[in-house]
Amino acid sequence: ARHGREAVGVDLVPTAIEAARRKEPEGVVYVVGEATDLESADLGGAFDLFLDIGCLQGLDSGQRAAEGRGVTALATSGATLLVLAFGPSVYRRMVEGVSRAEVEAAFPEWESAEVEDADTKGLADDESDSTEVVPLPSSLGASIRCAT
Repeated sequence: ARHGREAVGVDLVPTAIEAARRKEPEGVVYVVGEATDLESADLGGAFDLFLDIGCLQGLDSGQRAAEGRGVTALATSGATLLVLAFGPSVYRRMVEGVSRAEVEAAFPEWESAEVEDADTKGLADDESDSTEVVPLPSSLGASIRCAT
């Protein structure tokens, strides 16, 4: 929205939506909705960019497939999906995580364009204005871009 694009934010938790409304720029539409049922969330049209930060990694395979179907149904031709998620690791029980294969299985009609480690240095605790680094091994971060 800051760059003139229409933006829609979706979260299952109403308090997260309220917090986003207080922090983010005007012009963003916020919807309380389920990532596994995007088609019924009344998001108002088709999209050319999707951003998933930490949601997909917490879903089981059936839920990931449901998110994939919803995103695919709402995507324009040539849309891009960016996923920031922890990869599978020994910490999976605490942090969850998702592999490239699991992402590709959730979005079978999409072409995986790029997978790279995400730089987790400098991630701050969202509850404060601290610049303290969150102690996450960078090997847990992955940025996955898919294009229809």
